[in-house]
Amino acid sequence: MRQRSPFLAAPFALLALGVGFAVAAPAGVKAKRAAPSQPIALIADRRVDEADIRRAAVVLDGDPLRKRQHAAWRKKLLDLCVDRELLALEAERQGLLADRDVKRAVERRSADILFAAIRERALIPEITPTASQIDTARAGGLYRRVKLGYILSVTDKKSTYEIYEAMKHGARFDSLAPLYSTHPSAARGGELGWRRVGELNPESQRSFATAKPGDILGPYANYQSHEFYRVEAIEDPDDAAIREAMLRERVAVLDPRYEIRLLQKHHFALNPDMVSEIIFASATEKADSILASLDADGTRPKRGIKPRLGTIARVDGDSITYRDLSPDLMVRDSEGKSKIEDTRALLIVSTATLLPRLIEGDARERGLDRDPGVMRALRLVREEVSTKAMVARAVPALDSSAVRAYYASHTSKYTRPSARRAFVAMFSAEDTARAARVHRDRKAFRDSILAIEGFKPMTSGAVNGLFPRFYGEISLFDTDTDPLSVSVRGLEEGEIAPLIQRPNGYAVAQALGREAARPYTFEEARASVAADAREDAENAWVMVKLERLRVATPARTVPARLDAIRLGMNSESGGARR
Repeated sequence: MRQRSPFLAAPFALLALGVGFAVAAPAGVKAKRAAPSQPIALIADRRVDEADIRRAAVVLDGDPLRKRQHAAWRKKLLDLCVDRELLALEAERQGLLADRDVKRAVERRSADILFAAIRERALIPEITPTASQIDTARAGGLYRRVKLGYILSVTDKKSTYEIYEAMKHGARFDSLAPLYSTHPSAARGGELGWRRVGELNPESQRSFATAKPGDILGPYANYQSHEFYRVEAIEDPDDAAIREAMLRERVAVLDPRYEIRLLQKHHFALNPDMVSEIIFASATEKADSILASLDADGTRPKRGIKPRLGTIARVDGDSITYRDLSPDLMVRDSEGKSKIEDTRALLIVSTATLLPRLIEGDARERGLDRDPGVMRALRLVREEVSTKAMVARAVPALDSSAVRAYYASHTSKYTRPSARRAFVAMFSAEDTARAARVHRDRKAFRDSILAIEGFKPMTSGAVNGLFPRFYGEISLFDTDTDPLSVSVRGLEEGEIAPLIQRPNGYAVAQALGREAARPYTFEEARASVAADAREDAENAWVMVKLERLRVATPARTVPARLDAIRLGMNSESGGARR
């Protein structure tokens, strides 16, 4: 629906792109230190380099000027970089980098960059399996792959063993599965497909060490049920497959383990004397009132029924008070009270506040803060956050009447495209969805889905509200290009689409009808209208501000250095490829 303002979006996107260039070199590879290049432009004490131009080229890659007037497009790249530096310079002059909220946002964003570098250079190499570890894993047998038949039986223990005896005496596994198994694979005769031994019932893993195709294994207890396996095939993975599986498992717990080790290393601890005080204050006082009551050092003495507030948590050489807690880490209720309801909630917000500082210190100890790529990314984060804060501070918030007036003067921007109405149910597993899809072909789709135990109705009515075990009617716009929308678009009313895989599950959809294009009402478009109105106001302020800044601080440019950069166009001239 929204049409982004190209001017304001481009400088901020260019700032954000710098973060992506902080990826560290692989372990064991000594990065070459490139000789400093000559600047393409100087703005006061700031410079525009080739890397800046290349990032700008990514931002404006789709600009029509790139093919029609390549020289003009290049000049536009340089102007964009210069304007970005002018805005960042002005934000610095206004002291935005000293603002508490800006510093807090910069601290968190910088920690993300530093942690990415720590992760790639130190943590990943540390957990990469060695040859001996791979040999040990192979000997353990948990990484063998087996193709299985599967029965999940909820019968009593006596009946379960009767099933086992029946199989021992020749009963077909694929005939028993539809009769006794409660697993979705029962409809396929219990066919489960390939699994890794380590993913199966722990009681079964020793048996798989000597199992061979045709063996029946089980029963193995699984809460109130029992499992049977029929081994159809066994495959021993190569070293690469074992290494990949081991690394994937280790990476899954890498981040929390690093954070815990870092907190332990610096002796993190909540102040036990403050836990109940903070919880009581959060439940009885608005967050803004608490902040206003704090002394210069972030503490306050006991005042009537209001508890004293002091140091909440400590690490070596540092501590935090209520004032240090980031507002966006604390959810506020309708009354403006922050939700710190128990010790766990206080622990979460306290560690989230302190971890960025600890990560920064860890990166400094490892020397990563001196890496040129990391240094550049950190600088770009500071400039992005401070520039956005400057613009937000300069442009007042629009009231509801101004937003409605903007909608009235831009009604043509807010048109709801034609759509297909569909009834969709989401499943987390492919086999469950496939079995339901076959069932839907035989019965009334809607009534069957509503009867599925545990499914909940969606409330958003949009494709982005599709999550496993939810169902409901949604509109799929003719302009949407996702597989579900495209599939439903070709159906007649009442037809059911093939099984559609989505990022978070599998969708079964039935076409219900068509919806014609129409204008959005103000209520439907309110969020987008407010964002567009705000963006246009910010854009107007930036344009006026830049006109003054360009005069006050003119850029000194070297056009020949800009021309020498090869940006991938066959028709461009000048300079050898780098």
